[in-house]
Amino acid sequence: MSAARRWVRPVLAALGGCSLVYCMIALVYVATAPDVRLRCLLVDKPLQPGKLTSIIIRKTPGIEFKGPRPQPGDELLRIGEQRLGTSLDFFRYMDWLRTAPTPPGGRMLAGGDPLEQQLPKLVQEEGGPRWVEIEFYRPEDDKVYVASLAVQGVPLDEIGLTLVWFLFQLAIFSVSAIAFWRRPFDHPAQLFFSMCLVTISAFVGGFHWWVIAGNPWLNLPFAITAIMVPVVTFHFFLIYPRPKPPIDRYSFETLVGIYAIPIAALVLFLLAEWSIWWLMATTGISVEARALQMFGWLVALKNGVYIYVSIAAFYFAGIIAALVHGFWTTRNPVERNQVKWILWAGLIATLLIGYTLLLAGVSRADFALGGGRWPMFFASLVFMLAYAVGISRFKLMLVDQVVSRGMLYYVLSFGTTLVVSIAIAMTAVAAVSWREQLTSPQLVVVAAILVVTVGMFLWARDVWQRLVDRRFFREKYQLDKVLQRMNRAVGQLADAESLAQRMAGSCQDVIQAERAAIYLREGRSTNFRLIAAEGVWPNVSMQISTSADFVMTLAAATTLQAVPAASRDSMNPVQSFLRDLQAELIHALEVEGELSGFVVLGPRQTNGVYSAEDITFLTAMGQITGVALHCAKVHKDLSRLNEELRLKVDRIEQQKQQILMLQAEINESQEPDSPTPATEFDRGMIRGSSQALMEVLEVVRKAAASDSSVLITGESGTGKELLAQAIHANSPRRDGPLVIVHCAALSTGLLESELFGHVKGSFTGAYADKPGRFELANGGTLFLDEIGEIPLETQVKLLRVLQQRTFERVGSSETLRCDVRVVAATHKNLEQAIRDSRFREDLYYRLNVVHIALPALRERKDDLYELFRHFLKQAASKTGKRVFRIDESALAALLAYQWPGNIRELENVIERAVVLSESNTVTLADLPPALRRLETSAIRRTESGLQPLVVESVSSAEVAAVSEEQVAARHVAPLDSSPVSVPPASSGKSFTNSTKTITDRADSQSQATTSHEKSSASRSKGRGRKPLPRSLSVNETVWEAASNETGRFASDMSESEERQLLMKALEQCQGNKAEAARMLGLPRSTYFSKLKKYRLAN
Repeated sequence: MSAARRWVRPVLAALGGCSLVYCMIALVYVATAPDVRLRCLLVDKPLQPGKLTSIIIRKTPGIEFKGPRPQPGDELLRIGEQRLGTSLDFFRYMDWLRTAPTPPGGRMLAGGDPLEQQLPKLVQEEGGPRWVEIEFYRPEDDKVYVASLAVQGVPLDEIGLTLVWFLFQLAIFSVSAIAFWRRPFDHPAQLFFSMCLVTISAFVGGFHWWVIAGNPWLNLPFAITAIMVPVVTFHFFLIYPRPKPPIDRYSFETLVGIYAIPIAALVLFLLAEWSIWWLMATTGISVEARALQMFGWLVALKNGVYIYVSIAAFYFAGIIAALVHGFWTTRNPVERNQVKWILWAGLIATLLIGYTLLLAGVSRADFALGGGRWPMFFASLVFMLAYAVGISRFKLMLVDQVVSRGMLYYVLSFGTTLVVSIAIAMTAVAAVSWREQLTSPQLVVVAAILVVTVGMFLWARDVWQRLVDRRFFREKYQLDKVLQRMNRAVGQLADAESLAQRMAGSCQDVIQAERAAIYLREGRSTNFRLIAAEGVWPNVSMQISTSADFVMTLAAATTLQAVPAASRDSMNPVQSFLRDLQAELIHALEVEGELSGFVVLGPRQTNGVYSAEDITFLTAMGQITGVALHCAKVHKDLSRLNEELRLKVDRIEQQKQQILMLQAEINESQEPDSPTPATEFDRGMIRGSSQALMEVLEVVRKAAASDSSVLITGESGTGKELLAQAIHANSPRRDGPLVIVHCAALSTGLLESELFGHVKGSFTGAYADKPGRFELANGGTLFLDEIGEIPLETQVKLLRVLQQRTFERVGSSETLRCDVRVVAATHKNLEQAIRDSRFREDLYYRLNVVHIALPALRERKDDLYELFRHFLKQAASKTGKRVFRIDESALAALLAYQWPGNIRELENVIERAVVLSESNTVTLADLPPALRRLETSAIRRTESGLQPLVVESVSSAEVAAVSEEQVAARHVAPLDSSPVSVPPASSGKSFTNSTKTITDRADSQSQATTSHEKSSASRSKGRGRKPLPRSLSVNETVWEAASNETGRFASDMSESEERQLLMKALEQCQGNKAEAARMLGLPRSTYFSKLKKYRLAN
């Protein structure tokens, strides 16, 4: 609330109190006023100098007289001792008569005639009224008469009508006062209260203006409020329910225009009033002379009244026009219904007010003397009924916000007690009135009946009270359930999102809000992030940026409800936010005394407004949630510190591995052409030092020394051929030939000829003898790649060679012997092929003497650094480019990729990147699209401390800097302490497990987040609530239900699940089988085989 408006609240409150005090004083004044039942106008006829002054009697309602009866048209010359010059003399005498003492000798017996007994002008009848003597002139017979009039009170119908109207208006006034006091920032509420303030004072005084006219202290407030009623009412409807174009565009000019005339009229009235009463107080001049001096001011005052009544008619027409405009332009259904009812009231009141204006023009005497009282009463009554309907049914002035349930509860409880008390009292009064008419036995019976009646009254009161309690406190049963739910969340140290989701759900369950949203503050900034939402929000934002005023206003008020403001400029930032979000209520959440977030609620499901009890519930829930959020924050901080510690350990491990890489490169640069000693293991082109690879190489070292058959299994691209070469290079047959046969590339007939050879003329095209691969590999090693693709008829002959080491060429009967060691490789599951009768079991066991399972690249990610370095140098040398660096984002993407094509795919990706690179650095843009999709994950890993990979020559100074002591001091644990003679030299490097740890951790966090969001989405769907938006990649969509953590087909997956997974992948990739294979992490040949298996190839 701005400093400029802080004075409005106390000033209006003081004026409201003064208005009520004035009304009570005026009602008491009128109810106790003496009345001789003579009615006259303020100014009736012109005064003529030299003639007696008088006032014309216009009405004599309910007059009691002795002597001649005064009639309308007679001229009143004197009342008591007071000679009359103007109507003000008569009004002042009636005011004096209120406290006038009875003069000496002024007592009269009951039924006497004061005119016959020659008593004073004012007498008191014993057991009766006072009588005052009057003198009047009757123009019809040109005579002066003297009569005595009884001093009575104001007629009961007149004062009763005023009381009924006052009670109705007082109810509206009370609601407006509470609304204005509790929402001082609401401009329409201020104007509605101001309108009720001036209306109630103006009507109470206007109904009996001739009674209060003799008292300037009562007449002045009445005149001021009567002048302000039209303009204040017009002002209110100019901004309700929404500002109209004149006041919205030209606020200051419009206000000056509509208030100028009433203020000018008020100034003129005060001037005339002061002049008149100054003349009334002047002494030393005759009544006739004073009347002549006052006559001009009274005429001006009368004409001013009629002119201003005409002006008020134009203001009323403006009110009707504003209501029509509001009805057609308002889109809010609640506000539209409010305006509709008030518009109907205005149209009905137009007829009544039109009749009153017509009466004022045709018969001014009837208008001035109460002829317009009933029409104006009904006109104001229809407006009050419209206000009452708007307040009770359509929440005019948001009455539910200001009239709390607690207040209604106590009103109903007190009303119940009051009704029962009145019933008991009336019963007692009836019993007392019958006491003298009943005998003693009858009294006993009546007393017993009264006891039963009183008991029934008390029983009915208790039943009604229980119904009231149940209606008003039904939420306490649901509150216990909600508190238990929140306590479980606190006990589990749930994250902020889970806590917020539970609180939002509780708001729907208990407060019955259509929608709820919770925002959390980001640190101490003015930005807030949406973490939970229930229901359908039309304009919800995931992130909002507020101002410092927004934070200060919300922190100071804690709870605010949306109100219709005159314009956006007059609204504080919180109210503007509520309007933009189409919300009804906002409640601040505090943690450790600081604003940490807020809850926003939409409308209630019952279309009602939130009560004080709802806000109390929100406050309690906010305190519990605040404690829970604090616990979750502490838990999150501990987790973050633990994660940072792990990341630092990982970075240390990474630096150790980089040191080992540098050391290995130094060793290579020092002895580039040194041959591998015969006693050491020859890796050949195999790169890597991961634990998985080292275990494989240890098996190779042991198996190489024998002539046993070796079966190498592994996915395509894992380096099975290189492993076969290593077996040959480290075997006693290293000096013999290594013959390689790709079985999948040869047809059935051609494969047999390739393996065993053929003689001239054995088949068409056999123009000469040709030795087979078994002959060529004699004394060496024969490597059969993709052994699983060999047809069954060829498998029989191959089995014979393995068993007997003999074979015949195609087309020849000569048996040849061979000394060959067979190494076979396959990417297929041969055991499954045996079950499917596609591979011979006896051949399998002949081949599978030594089984070596080569791990996929994703299972040996510790080797990625070395492979990146090797292939980067190789591609740079091949293309003639000086590319020696991989930047952070590209390196992170390479590390995050699952490499379904294994080392072969890695080699191609690096070569492609080098070819496309336009600098000495490989960037993310140089990588294939499949890897660029991992950009978000890559950036996250880069922020975790990943350093760029640089491959360049090392100077001698850098070599000296990396000493053996430093390496030994920083090396924590070797890969394998067993005495395996696998040299680090070919690559000589030991790579950290940190990369795999970081990747796995990120993957697990991603999977946990996905799982949490899926569960949240399912809960929201089940409850009819809108889940929060999220981003889901293609891989997540396909693997959501059927893949394991490594991104491969699960071993226990059923055929139906496998078929469904293949179809989903194909659909996601729009029929691109190669892309689908990469997405599933499968070799293309395997993927195609599975498509054929399930008849999905087409």
